[in-house]
Amino acid sequence: MIVDALRVVGTPLTNKVMAGELSRIAVRAVRQRPPEPRKAGTGTLVYPFDPHLAWAAVTYARTPTRVAWDLYRSAAPRLEPLYDELADDVAGDARGWLRDGESISVTVGNVDRFAAGERQIVGTVKNAIVDGCARRGVRVTVDPDAPDVHVVARLDDDGAMIVCVDLGGGSLSQRGWRLDHGAAPLREHLAAVLLMLGRYDPRADVLVDPMCGSGTIPIEAALMARGAPRLVRGVPPGLSRPAFDVVPGARAAGAPPPLFPPQGGAGPVIVGADRELEALVAAKANAGRAGVTGQVVWQRADVAHLDPDDVAAIAADAGRDARAGLILSNPPYGERLDAADLRVFYGALGDACRRFRGWRGGFLIAGDVATVEFERSFGLRPAIKKPLSNGNLRGYFFGYELS
Repeated sequence: MIVDALRVVGTPLTNKVMAGELSRIAVRAVRQRPPEPRKAGTGTLVYPFDPHLAWAAVTYARTPTRVAWDLYRSAAPRLEPLYDELADDVAGDARGWLRDGESISVTVGNVDRFAAGERQIVGTVKNAIVDGCARRGVRVTVDPDAPDVHVVARLDDDGAMIVCVDLGGGSLSQRGWRLDHGAAPLREHLAAVLLMLGRYDPRADVLVDPMCGSGTIPIEAALMARGAPRLVRGVPPGLSRPAFDVVPGARAAGAPPPLFPPQGGAGPVIVGADRELEALVAAKANAGRAGVTGQVVWQRADVAHLDPDDVAAIAADAGRDARAGLILSNPPYGERLDAADLRVFYGALGDACRRFRGWRGGFLIAGDVATVEFERSFGLRPAIKKPLSNGNLRGYFFGYELS
């Protein structure tokens, strides 16, 4: 069956965050408010396909991991009927998502419930697309390394096979600026999720990450504050499809403009601190590649000595006050610390944060032992405790009103 949907995929339990960000972006980027999406599980949103919305999502959205254009759906239970249905759909599809002479790659995901292995599914989908296009007089080749179009086949929640174009050409979490990762790095899209959950408002909040590591949270905050395009350079191959010819500027040379350029006055105040000099060196290098040099104040400091007066002085230098702010961080979880060490460390973190009266705090904690010790030792009852995993580690986002 031919379908036409925009699929936005992220970390489980982030549907609301992704929908909120995309709505904010679309209103600014393409002057339209998206319709209410259908939620496919806890980490996937499905909208009617619209090239303007799709372009905005791929170009500016920072919380998803993938954006795809759903083309075909099949409830076929085996390879042979899957091939037949998909080949017929491709042969009868006039949307022109593939040009004559172009190449494809095919990958699969979430296909464990299908009655065939991954390599067999890849071959079947690939053959159906190539043969279906040939019936329309369109020649398509296969290039697994550098294709013109990335095709993904995956099962939806109902067990049907969805065949789509990966519009971002891979993981959207990889921005291109983070070459120095540091220890236990936080993925870029998850840093954006934390900023959304922390209700970060760059116009009102001073932002402090007291354990910034390679700088992912401060750098993402600086980029989000101005609505910067997700990629520093280059255009994802999916946006070269003919469907995007109607989007002004979609093929323009150079990076798209930021959505919220500075309008004069004081800009955001963002502080990244870490006790490890090597981490700060990596963070500064990453900030340079991201184009936010000078937009983050980097400090070598221990979290236990986090001082509101120091932060207030930094804000004053930028023409801002520090009456409102957000302490946001991804503290150590426990792979290198036992329960007793975590208890002492999280208690010291709570003591330091309570000096910032009137501020908010937000922390991603993963792992069963670390989660228990953090909630027990921080010293305040969380206003928000939201399940949120970091990779394979099950965890929570803890949000606090500091007092």
